[in-house]
Amino acid sequence: MTANAHAKEDAASTHVLAQLASLLRSGDVQAALALTEAASANSAKPTEGAPEEAETDAVRRIVSPPLDTLSFIERRRNRGGFNYWANVPSASSYAEECEIGGRLAEEFASFIGKYHNNGNGALLGSIVIDMEENGAGRGHKIGFLNTINKYAMGAAYFLHADAQESEHPWTKCRRLGRELAEALESSGEQQFAYIAPKGSGTPTLLFGHLDYHPSTETLNATSGAPEEGQDFSELFYELINLAELAEATLDILREMEYTHGDGSRNAELDRVVALQRVLCTNLGRLRESAEILDGPTKWLPA
Repeated sequence: MTANAHAKEDAASTHVLAQLASLLRSGDVQAALALTEAASANSAKPTEGAPEEAETDAVRRIVSPPLDTLSFIERRRNRGGFNYWANVPSASSYAEECEIGGRLAEEFASFIGKYHNNGNGALLGSIVIDMEENGAGRGHKIGFLNTINKYAMGAAYFLHADAQESEHPWTKCRRLGRELAEALESSGEQQFAYIAPKGSGTPTLLFGHLDYHPSTETLNATSGAPEEGQDFSELFYELINLAELAEATLDILREMEYTHGDGSRNAELDRVVALQRVLCTNLGRLRESAEILDGPTKWLPA
């Protein structure tokens, strides 16, 4: 019976850890903290007959400072106990009340997050009761409780959500590919992207321009109507592709090993890289000069 109980606890712990890892990978730190606190509260099962000082409850073991550590709680002088809504700053407007309520709620959430024992687990009810008794403003209540609701919603979602399965790598690639295609389309330029696997020795991501195809109604010199002129914009885009191909080749050369096994310099590779730099420079200048050919303008022979 004990072995079965331990097996169930281990399975539940693994399930929570999987959710926690998924949250941390996605960057949702607040939801991860909420899930951790909820899991700690559910795991509190004290052993019968154990003395109070025994460390039998992971939640109960957490020692909390006095409640009047919180700025809006003070110890009652006459009746004993605490006043759970006191020393609240006054406000001149509803918006300022909301700001104060939200700020005090953040203080409260930070406190119970750090000291999440069973006693602090019942603290919110006492605060709400004293808010009513001590005449808290509407803005105080809205600001405070809406902030608490934000944290509760995150914890409730993960308590009732199904186990989240990790996204298959190919599914992720296709999803990101579709998003990249949409981003390229929204740029307004006719571009393509080439993606290589990590560690393949080539640039991970390479962009280029799609071939420009002029209208089929455009006539060039080979169509038998030289007086109509020629459209050289396609030549301009071919130069862009050639220049980017040269730059990609230079990137690959930069990543190669420039020393031999004995530590001497690879002079041949140095010369190839130098020639490739010259090629890239001249192609870049040629591409800039050819920008005048871009567009629907037709060039008439002299």
